[in-house]
Amino acid sequence: MQDPAYPNRRAVLRSLAVLPAVAAMKAAAPETALPADDDRDVWNRVFTEEVSRLPSYPNRFMAAVIQGRKPGRALDVGMGQGRNSLYLARLGWDVTGVDISDKGVGLARAEAARLGLKINCVVSDIAAFDVGREKWDLIIGLYMGRSILFQASPLTAGLASAGLLVVEHFRRDAGRVSLSGGQLGYPVNALLQTFVPSLRIVHYEEVQDFPDWGDQGERAPLVRMLARRG
Repeated sequence: MQDPAYPNRRAVLRSLAVLPAVAAMKAAAPETALPADDDRDVWNRVFTEEVSRLPSYPNRFMAAVIQGRKPGRALDVGMGQGRNSLYLARLGWDVTGVDISDKGVGLARAEAARLGLKINCVVSDIAAFDVGREKWDLIIGLYMGRSILFQASPLTAGLASAGLLVVEHFRRDAGRVSLSGGQLGYPVNALLQTFVPSLRIVHYEEVQDFPDWGDQGERAPLVRMLARRG
């Protein structure tokens, strides 16, 4: 599903003004992704200059759907400063977090050391990361935009039997524009069209609620999905 209008996580920043410098960047053509080094530079600036404005709490949807579940191996796609990876590690999960930003990963490692928690941190674009096959009991992709759609096949293959995929992101809204010039967020049913029938959908909703990213004091149109392999 290679719709060039799908935003990736970088695109969230311009619309939500998390990092003012991003708005001044020259927009890439909609059909062209920024080179990985440029992407890393953008996110390194976020996790250096704007980290105090980013959420430190775990994602509420993820926390709710894994409640009471036996810990296993978890993959955090786009771990950032590690807020969700650290939460999972506290619960006893064997966590691997992947992010293109070495600055964000550095913050996650430092916080894990401070808290005495163990997480495996990998600096990599998710497209270059070897997810493996039938390896993960839980994969989370929170505010990662089109990266989750483009990597649907390896993420699905990477889930162990009965493994869960947890996704939350913005729903497409004509009033929100991404860095690439397209509309921000998933179109209606985009996740369903991408992951069915490979995964069984346990929960799916398109709601107005408070997002983790951007203006966290205002409701926004969100998409949430919990899917299971097998």
